[in-house]
Amino acid sequence: MQLLETNDDCLGWREPLDDALLKELAVGLFQAAPYRIFFEKGHSKAEVKAVEAQLAQELAETYRSISKRCQDPLVQSLNALL
Repeated sequence: MQLLETNDDCLGWREPLDDALLKELAVGLFQAAPYRIFFEKGHSKAEVKAVEAQLAQELAETYRSISKRCQDPLVQSLNALL
């Protein structure tokens, strides 16, 4: 949700979301050891909410970074060669 909320606000970015990329990043983050271990243990609602916010922020920043790099002409030309 945070990614959707920041979609219009961040650097005038108005590209449609790449669902496949977003899902791949989310799976990777949720399976990362620190998050997996955290969610396997019992924590207060406040702690869980804070970690979820951190995870959402990390996901949004990673997605924006990758999306921005994809607009680079060099990256586009290399992708065209593939």
